[in-house]
Amino acid sequence: MTGLLIYLPTTAYFPQFFFLVAFFYVLVRDRNSVLNSFNEFRTDPKRPINWNFLIILLIVFFSSINRLIHWDSLNSFADIFPYFVLLIPTFVIAKGFKAVDAKVLVLLVAIESIAVILQWYFNVSTFDSSLAGFTEFEQGASAYFQRPLGWSDSSSHVASKLLLSWMMIDFFKFKNKLWWLVKLLLLFAIVFTFNRSVILSLGVYIIIYYGVGFLNLRFKLENAVVGLYAAIFSSLAIAFVAIFKWESILNQFTRNTGTVELTGREYLWSDFILFIQDHLIFGNNSIKLWLDGYHAHNAYIEVIATNGIFIAILYFILIYRNIRSNNWVYVVPVLVYGLTQYGFFWGISLMDILFYVILFTGCTQIKTESIFLKAEPTL
Repeated sequence: MTGLLIYLPTTAYFPQFFFLVAFFYVLVRDRNSVLNSFNEFRTDPKRPINWNFLIILLIVFFSSINRLIHWDSLNSFADIFPYFVLLIPTFVIAKGFKAVDAKVLVLLVAIESIAVILQWYFNVSTFDSSLAGFTEFEQGASAYFQRPLGWSDSSSHVASKLLLSWMMIDFFKFKNKLWWLVKLLLLFAIVFTFNRSVILSLGVYIIIYYGVGFLNLRFKLENAVVGLYAAIFSSLAIAFVAIFKWESILNQFTRNTGTVELTGREYLWSDFILFIQDHLIFGNNSIKLWLDGYHAHNAYIEVIATNGIFIAILYFILIYRNIRSNNWVYVVPVLVYGLTQYGFFWGISLMDILFYVILFTGCTQIKTESIFLKAEPTL
């Protein structure tokens, strides 16, 4: 049920606050566990298992102070509502997230990936012409301008779901043929949504995941043989594409400019950095900063500009202290994604929740042995 409840608000038909339904559902479903955790925290807040929650409470506390002492800067209800309070529901949902929830979530995204493929085939961004993002693709246009939306309100949103779903399959060690079929659907959909940040992050993830697996020699002989043939075939395919289709691929990624094209991010980053230089301590008073209607398209710049350097450091500590030998393979691609997209630090979002799952639950819910080095998780 949790998988369904955190999937629905990622679509264009449910508002983001619907994530709170998942929060209340987990509170009711796991009420005994939540109460026990609260009692443990109340009696001994310095126990190692409570450090993450303590850091989250510190973020909420100092962000509240930051906002209250700059009360005169609040101009709308969106400014008044403290998004950072949503860190607590995100934490609770992530702690209650189970393998069965991941299965439901990934299967729902797989269904959406079929919609993405069909939308691409029929040259429309979405089958719902009432959505603001509806458009008909022009024949021969660059892939960047032919990106389906699935059931989402933007191609970036559906692309991030596809990336996270791929990683959840590996994180929870779903291994049978169904999940390989799901991965194939996700891969096609990722190509068609053509989000360069997602393609980069997925590439980094695949290289690290299989590279570490090979170095740790965790594969059985028959899997190693299959992997060898796959590596040879992939290398030949890549070589063929590089020789005969390199110019075409380069034009797709650069939008026919011939150079790395950041779609205006360099100007946004420059403006946000200038803002940070002038507001290093308090940032934007813990009110999400948007300049000319745009966020920073960089999670790290956004969190510093919004909160100031000291509160931002708490966010970074929360991530750093939870990177371990059995989850860093999943953490790094998310961090890479954050370099060019504001995907996490939203307060509550699908990426925030699943990032917390990776960071806080570690591999404790994974039934089969990890291909990575063993380590005791620190929650």
